[in-house]
Amino acid sequence: MKKILSVFMLPSMMFLFSCNTASEKIEVKSFTLDSAKAQIASSNELFGKSWATGDSTAFAACYAIDACINAPNFPRMCGTAAITAFFNGGYAMGIRGATLTTEDVVGGPEVVAETGTYVMLDSAGNKLEKGKFIVLWKQEKGIWKMYRDIWNSDASPLPPPSVPVK
Repeated sequence: MKKILSVFMLPSMMFLFSCNTASEKIEVKSFTLDSAKAQIASSNELFGKSWATGDSTAFAACYAIDACINAPNFPRMCGTAAITAFFNGGYAMGIRGATLTTEDVVGGPEVVAETGTYVMLDSAGNKLEKGKFIVLWKQEKGIWKMYRDIWNSDASPLPPPSVPVK
């Protein structure tokens, strides 16, 4: 009797479990570098426009919630509040536009690295600064966001400090 019951129960249980797993399957989109590049280009455009409009919310939305920026001559700044404060400081200094030019995007489904150049502009469209950058991107709720951002200017280096830095 036990043998007959197990022969009947095993296929029945397999049928029930297979029905449950089929209904719980989640569609996973496969990674393509072209798709990541398109989202990065769109984000970079929004990034540049946010300076023209003074929109710190749009600027911060380009970054992941746990993002960090590594601006020249500043300590590392992490999180939305710090990144928003950085934007507000730059806007107060007269930055009214940014043009980002992507030169290379490499990576995979977990992290993508972008390298390129930037130009910061004032309200008249004059160059305030130009330089190069490296950004690590990661997906947040299916959208590529800047995760680690570092850049430096092509301007002449600052003179050495008169007092040694510790």
